[in-house]
Amino acid sequence: MKSIYKIGLIALLFAPNLNAQNQQKTLPKAAKIVVKVAVVIQDPIINGKRMHEVLRTPNYESRVWGDPFQLNKDYEATLEKVSGGTIDYQVVEIIDAKDYFTFLRKSGEMLTEARVIELMKEPNWKTLKEQETGFDYKAFAAHYGFDKKRDEGKINEVWVWSFPYGGMAESNMMGDGAFWINSEPTTDANCKELLSIMGLNYERDLACALESYGHRFESTMMKVYGWWDYDKKSNVSELTPWERYAGYVKNYNKFNPGKSHIGNIHFPPNGEKDYNWANKTKVETYADNWAFFPNITDENPRTVDCSEWDCSHLGYMEWWYKHIPNFKGVSPKDGKLNNWWHYVVNYNEAVQLENKLNKKVKK
Repeated sequence: MKSIYKIGLIALLFAPNLNAQNQQKTLPKAAKIVVKVAVVIQDPIINGKRMHEVLRTPNYESRVWGDPFQLNKDYEATLEKVSGGTIDYQVVEIIDAKDYFTFLRKSGEMLTEARVIELMKEPNWKTLKEQETGFDYKAFAAHYGFDKKRDEGKINEVWVWSFPYGGMAESNMMGDGAFWINSEPTTDANCKELLSIMGLNYERDLACALESYGHRFESTMMKVYGWWDYDKKSNVSELTPWERYAGYVKNYNKFNPGKSHIGNIHFPPNGEKDYNWANKTKVETYADNWAFFPNITDENPRTVDCSEWDCSHLGYMEWWYKHIPNFKGVSPKDGKLNNWWHYVVNYNEAVQLENKLNKKVKK
C-alpha cells in the first residue's frame, strides 16, 4: 500500500501541469452584430481605365496598386472571419465617386476629379508632397448624407478607398462625444450618433487596410481601458486587460521577463521594432489563454516565432484579430464587455449594453 502511494505521488509530481485550457471553459460567443456600411470609391477613369490600373508609385513602379472594388470585398470578408463571425458587415451602398473632398493645405485649393488626375500624373507627386493634403470630413459626410443616414440608422460607418495623398486619416470619428481613433475627431459634423470613417489607400494591400482598422481598434480600447501605461504599473495585477493583450516581449519584460501576450498592431509578441512581423526570434507567449477571457493568466506559455503567422504582414494581422475577446456578458473583474468588437463597431451601444448587464449583475 505504501509503495503504491509513493508511485502515485511521483506520478503527480512529474505529470504536466493542468493549465488554463484544461481547467477552464470558453464562454459562449456574443450575439452577431450587423454593421451597415457605406462604401465610397475614389478611382477615376483615365483613358478608359481606372487610375489604379494606369498609375504607379514614383520610384516604386513595380508596385501594383489594388483594385478597390475587390479590396473592399476582401476587407469585408476578412473582418467577418477574424471576428469569429461576431461581426456581420453589410455593404448597403457603393458610391463610385466623382466628387472629391481632398484639399491642398498650403494653398487651400479643394481638388476636383480632373485636378486629382493631373496631380497624380505629376512626376514624383511634387505638388502633393510640397503642399500636403487634408480632407474635409464634414463636407464629405453632408454631401453624401452620411450624417443623416447615421442618425436614421441606415448606416453605421463609412469606408473610403482613396488614392495616395488623398488627405484622409486611417480612421476618423464624428458625432456627439466623438473621440480619437487614430486622428482628432471631427467635432462640427451634423450627426449626433457616432460615425466612424475609414480612409483606406488602394495603392497598398489588404494587410495595410487591416492595419488601419487595427489602429482604430487600439484607439477604441484605450477609450475603454485607458492608454497603455506600463511604466507606472509595478506588477501584472495592476495591468488592464488591454495592456496585457498588447504585451509583447520588450514591454512585458518588467512583469514577466522573456514572456509576452499578443502584441500590438506594429509589434508582434517577439517584436523588437515597428513592423517586425518577420522576426524569427522565439519567445514564450500566453496567447492561447485569451480563449478563456476574462480569466487570463500568466501561466503555461507556449513558444512561438513568426512562423505562427506565416512571417507575413497579412498573417500577423489575422492572428492578432483572432485573439480579440468576442464573448457574451461582462467581466466580473471590471464590468467591461467580454466582446471587445462591440466597442469598436458601435461604441455608444456597447456602453449602454455594458451598463444594462452590470445592473443585472448587481441585482
